[in-house]
Amino acid sequence: MKTSRKLPERLADIAEQSESLLDFGMLLREWNHQLTRNDVSNRKAIARAIQDRPQTLSTRFQEGEIADAYLAAYAEWIADQVSVERPAWSREPSRVLSEPWFADNARASLLILSPASFRQRNLFTVPEVKPRLRKGRPQVSEAVKKAKARERDQRYRVRIRKLVQFARSQQSPIC
Repeated sequence: MKTSRKLPERLADIAEQSESLLDFGMLLREWNHQLTRNDVSNRKAIARAIQDRPQTLSTRFQEGEIADAYLAAYAEWIADQVSVERPAWSREPSRVLSEPWFADNARASLLILSPASFRQRNLFTVPEVKPRLRKGRPQVSEAVKKAKARERDQRYRVRIRKLVQFARSQQSPIC
């Protein structure tokens, strides 16, 4: 695995940085942490994170075809979980395994528990992290919050000036 790399923000980043199936698994786990900790918790952010077509890994390392199929299945599964459109690249025929692959020896339970997007690609596993959408408004940076507060303050000051001017124009001079 590369020693200096940035955390993956998109599924395509996982493919770019993977040099083995072990790397792929670790990067996918890190990306799952991005899903749960950072601003990848609203529909638009998740759609952006899965829309770019990842590089094909089948030519890069021995078990690369498993990683290719897993990325496609995972992208579809996440899209279904959060009700966004499935990425077009996930429907590529090259992202389906010719032989079934099981994550562990509990084959009978994996045949039942694996989500449809995984079973369709001959992958039998259960995804670790189910994405949760954050309730309420999306997170905003401090700079954006300050800019909005400044705009609100300016609108308030203009409104007060107009009210003061109107009040002064309505008063009759005292003789």
